[in-house]
Amino acid sequence: MNEDGSSGCLPDQWGGTNFYPPSYDPRLQLFFVNARETCATFHSQAPRGVPGEVNTGGVIWADADRAFGALRALDAATGALRWEFRVPTPMMGGVMSTASGLVFAGDNEGNFTAFASATGEQLWHYQTGAAIWGTAAITIMLDGRQYVLIPSGGALTAFALPQR
Repeated sequence: MNEDGSSGCLPDQWGGTNFYPPSYDPRLQLFFVNARETCATFHSQAPRGVPGEVNTGGVIWADADRAFGALRALDAATGALRWEFRVPTPMMGGVMSTASGLVFAGDNEGNFTAFASATGEQLWHYQTGAAIWGTAAITIMLDGRQYVLIPSGGALTAFALPQR
């Protein structure tokens, strides 16, 4: 704790990653996770105790100028970073990887992006129009065709993969 009653927090109160799902590729032995690179300072205050209001016991000042998000591929055996793709703001969406070598992730700006699992090369991108938080894409087969679905804001967007 600092003399002014503040204390630094790295990462911020939402964590480096949280409840949103990571993914694993057993063939490549890579663990994919959306990471939040953030820092905040907590300034304590006397509890107010107002019924019906949230009280965190202080004020949190985030250092937004240095914060960013990153989709990271980690070696499952060693934890070493194999590749990363950075975005301007910390992400709170999940990750989905496929047996065909794709990784799908969304960010706070509403970008839904596909990457090559092995290299992190960005292969495709779609702007959904709303932040992608808390969930990962899913894939389903319907009548012999594969679909990828992503919730964003109040919408569920579906993409059909080309038929073979």
